Amino acid sequence: MSLREKLGLKLLHQFDPERAHGLSIQALKLGLVPLHGGPVHTPRLETSLGGMTLRNPVGLAAGYDKNAEALAPMGQAGFGFLEVGAATPATTARQSEAEAVSPDRRPSGHQPLWL
Repeated sequence: MSLREKLGLKLLHQFDPERAHGLSIQALKLGLVPLHGGPVHTPRLETSLGGMTLRNPVGLAAGYDKNAEALAPMGQAGFGFLEVGAATPATTARQSEAEAVSPDRRPSGHQPLWL
């Protein structure tokens, strides 16, 4: 891990989880995070799921980038697939009503993005 990465993690650990989450999304949007450059692709890691070929089986689950704010940078992070959106339409204990998105306002919940 580079010094820049170590310092970034140390800084994020100083904040509560929700604030750190927001800051990590902003850092991605601003290009402050070193990224792999695209999905990791070696024939050994290729797999298929639901009839689709994935370059690698490691993906980012729904919930990290709920509003698809950092979709382009996340596409460069090395994942074989991304799921964009919230994992659940219901309000959680840590989520305020203002943060929850009504299921009738969201066309289909989270959406997978195959890279």
